[in-house]
Order: sequence, then C-alpha cells, then structure tokens
Amino acid sequence: MRHRATLIAVCCALVSLVFGSLWLRAQRNDTRPLSSLVPAGAMFYLEAKDFSHLLNQWNSSEERRRWLKSDNASVLSESRLLQRLIQSQVQYATVAGVPVEMSLVNELAGSQSAFALYDFSTVHFVYLTRLAGAQLDQSNLWKVRGSYQTRDVAGIPFYVKTATQGRDSFTVTFASHDGWLVIATEPSLIARTLVLLASQPEASIAGDTWFADTVKQLPQAGDVRLVYNLTALRKTPQFRTYWIQRNITELGAYTSGSADLFEQESGFEEQRVLLRSSRAQSSAETQSLTQVLNHIPQESSLYRAWSTPTRELVRSALRQVVLGESADAPNLSRYAPQVSAEEPEIGSESDLETRIDEPEFHKSAAGRVDDLTDAVMAMGPLALLHSQSTRVADDRVFVLPESEVSLVCAKPDLSALQGVLERAVDMTKTGALDPLRTARESNTLVVSRMPQHAFDKAPVVLPGETYVAGYDQVAEWPRYKRLFGIVDRSVPGAPGFTGFFSANLHSLGDSLNRLRRASLLTQDEGMVTRDTVRYEFLTR
Repeated sequence: MRHRATLIAVCCALVSLVFGSLWLRAQRNDTRPLSSLVPAGAMFYLEAKDFSHLLNQWNSSEERRRWLKSDNASVLSESRLLQRLIQSQVQYATVAGVPVEMSLVNELAGSQSAFALYDFSTVHFVYLTRLAGAQLDQSNLWKVRGSYQTRDVAGIPFYVKTATQGRDSFTVTFASHDGWLVIATEPSLIARTLVLLASQPEASIAGDTWFADTVKQLPQAGDVRLVYNLTALRKTPQFRTYWIQRNITELGAYTSGSADLFEQESGFEEQRVLLRSSRAQSSAETQSLTQVLNHIPQESSLYRAWSTPTRELVRSALRQVVLGESADAPNLSRYAPQVSAEEPEIGSESDLETRIDEPEFHKSAAGRVDDLTDAVMAMGPLALLHSQSTRVADDRVFVLPESEVSLVCAKPDLSALQGVLERAVDMTKTGALDPLRTARESNTLVVSRMPQHAFDKAPVVLPGETYVAGYDQVAEWPRYKRLFGIVDRSVPGAPGFTGFFSANLHSLGDSLNRLRRASLLTQDEGMVTRDTVRYEFLTR
C-alpha cells in the first residue's frame, strides 16, 4: 500500500508538472493581438512584430550614420518640437533615476512591441514589449526598482515613482509579468494594462470604434503598424502647430487612418488607409488615367498623374510649365535712386523682404494662367499628367528644371489652347533656354518645356486608382544637388553657409543614398482611400 501511495503521489506530481509546463508555455506563447493588451483611449497606436530587430538594423545602418551627421538633423535638433521633447525626456529621466537615452531604448527593446500615446501635452503613454527575463535583469531601469513604491493590481506587482517639478508632477511606472514588460506614465494606465494582461475585463484600444473600423480594412499587419485617430488628433494644438502639410481642412473628411510597413528583399512597401466619415463619389477614370500615363517622358525623373483633376490641380500644373519661361532682362539703371528729405519715413521692416536686384513678379502673370485654366476646364479634363526633370545646360554650368503637362480631355481643342497661350505668353520669344511647345495626340493635349522625347513604359493602373506618382532618385538627385547650389548661390560646406536647399535638403537626400526609386498608387473606394508606396533600394 505504501509503495502504491508513493507511486500515485509521483504520478500526480508528474501530471501537475506536465500540465503546469503546458500552461506556462501557453502563457508565454500568448497569441492575443497586441492591441487587445493596450488600454482604450489612445490617439495613436504603434506596433512592431520585432522591435529589437528593427532597432538593431537602424543602429547599424549607413542611413543612421549619415543622418546624425547631416545639416538636416542639426536643424531639427534646434526646432521647438524637438526641444519640447528633450525637455520631457529630461523630466522623466529625473523621475526614473536612470538616463532616458538610446542606451535605455536598446536595453528595453523586445520582440513584439506596442506603443500608445494618450495625451500630447502631458506625454502620457503605454509601452508594452515581449522581453526575456535575462535581458530585463540586466537593464538599468530594473536595477533601480528598489527606489520605487510597490503596488499591485490583479495580483501583479508594479513599481511607481512620482516627483514634482514646479507646478507639474511626473510619474514613471513599470512592471514585468509573464514575459511582458510594461512602462507607463500614469498608475491608472499601467493598472489597466496589467488587468488586460491578466485576461480580466477591461476596455482595450482594440474595442475603440475608430480603431476597429480601421483595422477591418487592413488585410495583413506589416512589420510596423501605425493606427491613428484623426478626429482626436485634429483637435490638439500640437497637431495644428506641427503638421507641416498644412492640409487640415482636406483631412476633415477623414476620421482615422493607418500605415503598415513591410520589409522586402529589394526595399520596403508601405500600405496606407484613410477612412472617411461619409462616402464620397469616386472620381476614378481608369481608362483615361492609363492613357495619360503613356505620355511619361523617358527623361522624366518625377511624374504625378491624377484622374478627373480639379481646377486647382490643373492651374498649379500649368503655372509651373507656362510661367517657367526665362525672366526678362533686369532693368539696369545707372542712376542712383532719388532720396527725398521731406519723406516722413524712409522705409519699414517689410522692405527687407523686397529684392532690388531682379524684376518684381507681378500678379498679372497669375491671371494669365487663370485664363488658360478656364480654357482647359472647358475641354473637360479626364486625366492630368505632370512630368518633371532637370537638364544640364550646354554651358555645363546651369541646371534647367523642365516640366510638361499632358491632359486627356473629353473635348480637346488645340487651336483654342494655342490661342490662349499666345495671349498669355510670348511663344515666339527667341533665346529662351526652354521654349514652350504644344501638341495633340488623339484626345491628349500636351504643353511642354521639354525637348521632343520618347515615352517611357507606363505603370499598370488598377481599378479605382485616382493618383499615380513616381520618382527616380538615382537619375535626378545629382542634378538636384547642383541645382540647389545655384538657387542658394553658395557652396555647401563653405564657412557660414546656411542654404536651405543645398544644406538642409541636400543632407536629407544624401542620407537616403540607398534609395533607387519610389512610387505611389492611390485607390479611392468611396469610404476608404488606399495608398501603396514602394521604396526600391540599390542592390549591393
């Protein structure tokens, strides 16, 4: 009996050990979506399949080395936005008791990771990452947990530390549970996260209506995924201040959006989604868009094509082409300006913005483009292609920007177009570096400052596509840099040089030295707008 009891006890222990091991393995192989483990109410949510891998790629990349040494990074470091972020970084570092620097990020970067931001002003966030216990034990943050207060929720302990600086208080709180590391800036945020990790009832961001509606439109998660609440973001003063695109009115039609980045052998592909608040009538003219794309010049390094273009798009493209003629000769007066001692004011601060060494641009030129735009709109434009390139002049000094507009129209009229152009600009002017020419092929009209050229192979247009664009970095970037130097009238690297184009943009483009070309396709489905962006890298 004693041996039988012993045998039964051993068997029970083995069964308990096996089932316990299986339960622990199941816990560590948690298959729940990361968004279901992050509390509801965030303005935007960022997730990575393997954050540590991506961070290691960045740290060892040539792009990082070039970027950190660039003028563009230097300018950004002096911006108000970055200064505010650095201020928050210092404040949280003081509370945490460890430097909040890149070394800490490297220490706490796990595989599956998520970041959710809840408030811009207070920088309240939750960071969740799958982190091995040995890596966590070696981190500086985990080593100082003894200086934190200990609390618990759902049977899980967490660490909290708060400090007051002036009228503001800052909190750092973190916890480790079942292979997950959680860091938050509010006790309530980490408590809600730990409740979700313990599989207890709590609202997660996955249940937020805007988030769920957006994710429904995403067939597959990328290596990195960003999902954002546009309705909430537009109301923040930070968004209105720092959103450099300045198209908040245009974004008013959308409630939320997302971007998934996929790493590929030849580069990256980004899939974007924007959700509208109400269905819009699609303006896709697939046949016309395909037709106009057949007019992409072989020499073109940048092209953009729209289906059913608006008047403003037509006007903008025509203005760049038509008003690109060479400027008239400056009025070289050999007499000094008259000075009157009776004038009460000699000038004002606004005069500092007035150039005295070149002809002043008169608004009447813009009116000439308006007449041309009205004529084109009367022809019923169905698709618009704007192609651009640069060409080194015969003198090997100047770099000439060249552009061309191709328009597929329902009622094309070349003679009417030429009549308006003759009234708008002097097409008979001799000596122009890039003379204006017009042409018609079937129902396609062309207004160009490019020489006669062959056509490139047109990209494939899918049903519902409304916009197509492409840029060839390898072909154009060397000429762009040369053009930037001419625009700024200075030499990059010279003492005191502060040229925006040839210093700031120059350094940004050089940081992307592996980029071969980029393309963008937009599909409009009424309630949803989809973008596919492809970044093709040079092979090494």
